[in-house]
Amino acid sequence: MKIPDEVKKLFNREPVVAFATADKEGNPNVVPIYWKTTLNDETILLLDNFMKQTKQNIQENKKVCVSFWNPDPEEAYKIKGTATYYSEGAIYEKGKEFMQSKRPGQAPKGIVEIRVEEIYTIKSGSDAGKKL
Repeated sequence: MKIPDEVKKLFNREPVVAFATADKEGNPNVVPIYWKTTLNDETILLLDNFMKQTKQNIQENKKVCVSFWNPDPEEAYKIKGTATYYSEGAIYEKGKEFMQSKRPGQAPKGIVEIRVEEIYTIKSGSDAGKKL
């Protein structure tokens, strides 16, 4: 699914997003993510510096959700997709390059690539929960 410009803009602007995963039994896990970027119109990258349970969950269950919001102006979205974890290769290098553009000399432990499949608005009002 193509990520609309307003969703990309908010995703890239907000300093932290909530990243939810679940293990193979469906037990949920959510973590804050600071290092993130859009790779292209259909893919986002989340950089791993401290993931343990999250990484294990992705290996067991690739379905994930990312949520982000800004109360002023009121904007909020939820992205659902399929995640793949990389600790080397082209996707890893793209994420590493992004991190080093902000903090030279640093590198993530890994990169989570999320192929966007669904996007919902989650701001309050009559459109709450509406699929884009």
